[in-house]
Amino acid sequence: MRMSSREKEKKVLKRSHRRAIPPQKASTSSLMKEEYESESGEEQSLTYLLPDDALIHVLRSLPTRELLCSAAFVCKRWHRLCRQHMNEAQLFQLAVSHSSSLERLSLVGLKRLTGSDVISLLPKLPKLEDLSIESCTNFGSDDLEAVCSQLPSHLLSLDLHNFDSVATRYHNCSIPRKHIDDNVVGAIHQRCPKLQKLNLDYCGNLSMKAVGLLLQGCQFLTSLDLHSYKLGWPEVAEIFRLCQSLRHFSLVSIRLDLLENPGKELSDFLLPGPVPVPCVLPRQLTSLRLYRSPNRAISMESGPMRIVLEEFGTQLLHLHAQTVYNTTWEVIRRFCPNLKLLDLSHCKVELCLATKIEETMLCGMFPTLKDLEYLALPYATDAILLKIGWNCPKLRELRFQGFGIVDKPTVFKEVTDAGVVGLVEGCPDLRVLSLAGCRNITALSTRRLNVLILNRCTGINDNAVAVMMPRLCSSLVYLDLIGCKLTRLSWQSILKHAKDTTLRVLALNGRICPPGFEKTLGPRVRVIEGCSSGLRWLGYYHELKMY
Repeated sequence: MRMSSREKEKKVLKRSHRRAIPPQKASTSSLMKEEYESESGEEQSLTYLLPDDALIHVLRSLPTRELLCSAAFVCKRWHRLCRQHMNEAQLFQLAVSHSSSLERLSLVGLKRLTGSDVISLLPKLPKLEDLSIESCTNFGSDDLEAVCSQLPSHLLSLDLHNFDSVATRYHNCSIPRKHIDDNVVGAIHQRCPKLQKLNLDYCGNLSMKAVGLLLQGCQFLTSLDLHSYKLGWPEVAEIFRLCQSLRHFSLVSIRLDLLENPGKELSDFLLPGPVPVPCVLPRQLTSLRLYRSPNRAISMESGPMRIVLEEFGTQLLHLHAQTVYNTTWEVIRRFCPNLKLLDLSHCKVELCLATKIEETMLCGMFPTLKDLEYLALPYATDAILLKIGWNCPKLRELRFQGFGIVDKPTVFKEVTDAGVVGLVEGCPDLRVLSLAGCRNITALSTRRLNVLILNRCTGINDNAVAVMMPRLCSSLVYLDLIGCKLTRLSWQSILKHAKDTTLRVLALNGRICPPGFEKTLGPRVRVIEGCSSGLRWLGYYHELKMY
């Protein structure tokens, strides 16, 4: 029987592509062979005939934006090459090659990057508007000052947060501290007069003199993040006076906590008679974060912060208030009715006491906060979830640390399916839900969630996964099942429905993953193995800076 010309062409293409596979790949397990054979979608293109090395050489000629945002989504093979064959050096070389078109440059976690590399690159970036340098372990303080002295004058956003102390955030003491001093700030204000967003969190060593010069030189700032033990309430008042265009302000300083650390400059607040307002918030300021340490807010139930909330609480839309003081919740309920983002989580640094008083106070907040869209709580119960479902129909994201980590879990009834159902039905726009540590959750049925975290939910078993996956498959992007009581049967249920979902990240216990599981789901799904959650949660402030 003679083959048609079309069948002969397909046969030649298959034979050519089989030769394009590297020898070490072709001689490995059958799972690797299946991966290459499943990379369909390129058969009708001439690039199908090219080996991987040749195609990588072609892809390098593309602009960086097109390579990472478009080329990686052409087909499975291109996605694999863009993801696996671009190491740190190659990515930086791409930035150098296409520097004329770069508008945003994020240098995060690059271990080999040095100051001289960045200094040589900056003059070649005529369109750069957003620069971020974070967790580059080979990047010293002197290098940072030299880099800031070469910043382009048209820069709009500069993010150096966490540069001072990666150890503070990730609890890794092996990484040395690097200080951002007044010289660095002086270089920034001289080079970047159009700057709109500046993040110097974890700097810890700035003086008010340097901050004042910065605000005088950068008069268009709308977002400012600082961390310095030298700044207190008088300095905050001066910052607000000098920069009336601020919309977001964050400061971490132990001097802000009047109750625990009163200073001489705060003695006016201790005198009898009317208490003066410590500072006047700019009219456009809608986001506020005043902390005494990176994961703990200052006292809000009394002192200067209470006075500020009484006077200006109605204009706030975002409030970060991670604290162990439950009386803070009542102050927020009374003076901040228009909040859209509220963070009350404790980040597992200090556990809140689970008593009936806390439950009653949390339940009393939500009838007032009807516009909430993002909410983080220290813990929850069925009563709290039902209150949220009844009163917060606009809620898009809910997180809490989970009842399993509270010291005395017998005081409350734990979160059950009834509370979760009431929450989901009352919040139709809910997209992110964290139920970490809720041991009595047995199932979840909703088709709207994008992120679902069931870390340490021991009530979730193989039957629950088999029921949930068909219902969640239409929208789910991230699923965390680490710590659940699952077996290999759950892997089969996930594999059956994962190909029909938008799933991108799956966190599981390693013992239920079969050999070669990375290749089974394909390159578009990232599988995280471990005993803790794949997503590190340190509060909304850090999440917004990370993603």
